[in-house]
Amino acid sequence: MPSVRPHVLTRAHSVGSQGNEAFKLKNYDEAIGHYTDAIGHDASNHVFYSNRSACYCALKKYDEALKDGEKCIEVKPDFAKGYTRKGAALFGLGKLQEASAAYEAGLKVAPDDAALKKGLDEVRAEGSKKGANQIAAMFGSPEAKAKLAMHPSTAGFMKDPQFVQTLEMATANPQMFTMLMQQDQRLMACLQVILGGDMGGPPGGAAPPEPPKPKAEPKKEEPKKEEPKKELSEEEKAIEAKKAEAAVEKEAGTKAYKAKEFDTAIAHYTKAIEIYDGDMSYLTNRAACKFEQGNYEECIKDCQEALKVGKEHMADFKVMARAYARIGNSYVKMASKDGISEEDAQEAMTNAIDAYNKSLTEHRTDEVWTKLKKVQQHKKKRAELAYIDPEKAAEEKELGNADFKAGKWVDAMRHYSEAIKRDPNGESTHVYFSNRATCYIRMNEMQAAQEDLDACIKLCPTYAKAYLNKAHIYFAQKEFQKVTPLYESVIAMEGVDEDSKKKAQEGLQRTMHAIQSMHQGEGVSEEQLRRAQADPEIQAILADPSVQQVLRDFKENPKYAQDAMRNPGMAAKFQKLAAAGVIRMG
Repeated sequence: MPSVRPHVLTRAHSVGSQGNEAFKLKNYDEAIGHYTDAIGHDASNHVFYSNRSACYCALKKYDEALKDGEKCIEVKPDFAKGYTRKGAALFGLGKLQEASAAYEAGLKVAPDDAALKKGLDEVRAEGSKKGANQIAAMFGSPEAKAKLAMHPSTAGFMKDPQFVQTLEMATANPQMFTMLMQQDQRLMACLQVILGGDMGGPPGGAAPPEPPKPKAEPKKEEPKKEEPKKELSEEEKAIEAKKAEAAVEKEAGTKAYKAKEFDTAIAHYTKAIEIYDGDMSYLTNRAACKFEQGNYEECIKDCQEALKVGKEHMADFKVMARAYARIGNSYVKMASKDGISEEDAQEAMTNAIDAYNKSLTEHRTDEVWTKLKKVQQHKKKRAELAYIDPEKAAEEKELGNADFKAGKWVDAMRHYSEAIKRDPNGESTHVYFSNRATCYIRMNEMQAAQEDLDACIKLCPTYAKAYLNKAHIYFAQKEFQKVTPLYESVIAMEGVDEDSKKKAQEGLQRTMHAIQSMHQGEGVSEEQLRRAQADPEIQAILADPSVQQVLRDFKENPKYAQDAMRNPGMAAKFQKLAAAGVIRMG
């Protein structure tokens, strides 16, 4: 009888495609219907749950979005986007800690996923903003100010006009509160007072110490009664005799080992094993001799046999751990042999990692942990070096260009990523980063695009296209204070082509016009102000005492302010603040 499964799958994908089209048109309810139908035909397809979760999020139905995100992860635990959906839903529900945990769990699956990184950054930023807003609200209340003015620990602070001004600035700009608190410890003292912390000590001085409690007299230990020695059977006596005889051989082997007479030591350890085969240390000691001789394969065999003996006779876990560690050491030595193929070296390092992990499971030591990390890094580095192939990198770039022209941004991005892996530090690598950044821009992954453009500029500081694209991103985000320096860099760049210089000049004019329009009527959006307040450069300018003084002078002593603005450095700082929308000029 023929299976109907292929037909069902075809139907599921067909309906899913209809959902995708509806999603692009932002017809989210219609898209949900299609994805639900698709799930009915193929409940094992994680993509349908992921897409439906995105629709629910767009409609702010976060509970439903969370269920679909969790189902997506359940169906395919290594699908990074499932964690993105779960994190977004929890973020929408206001469960910031749980959202952060979801993004972090996703990053364990896909450490380089841009969407997960961006989601985690947004959650953390929201958490910081929420905390800062709460603190600012507490400081801004009349009750809090009265309490600070009355409390003996903070009353003096409130008489200092400069401190009061700093306090008002912190209250008006919650995002700056943490930074200002680090700069002025008096803010921390004020926070403790508002929260009810006792800063002044008890009235009338310290309370008298409690009298020491009398020590209890130690109990006298009763002498232990010696238990009668157990009478050994004839068989047990024979085993003990073998152990004693084997121990003599082991001692002789150890003496020879210390003298670096490894063949002699091996002979003694072998004799000890023949006399009594229930002690794994004879095997591990013989393995140590073979390791010193460079006979790593035989060393591993002895250690593996020793582990079998140890499990049978319930050996100490530390001895078991040492046997696994010696196996790991042997594989590391094998991987570094001259003439070994890359494939064999990778296999040996994989075996070493496995052995070290087993050793740490038995007994954790810093030495083995360090060796594990070292071989993991070495394995990764060797694999990356073996993967480098500039010719294949160029081929991947051409494939990426073809997909980009066809509007296949994701496929193009993957080809450019492969080109970077194939030639991470080549003459054309900066172009690969630039091209991939363009894909990210088309995919609206602006954070990932900025990171790639930064990498491009680092590799080739004179690549004008990267500066122009980066300026384009900041302009779209209305971070004008970051746009102007980029265009100015291109204009001042030596040897830059005329087309790039013209684009930079036009972009600079467009930016100045946008700043002017913002101050004359459009105003500053909440999102724009949030970005500006989160900008470390803007925070540093606002925290500069000389800038704070000029801001006060504009209100109280305009002539002094005008004199200060004649200083090019001060004027540049105020131009940045104006471009960011933090202050209004004119």
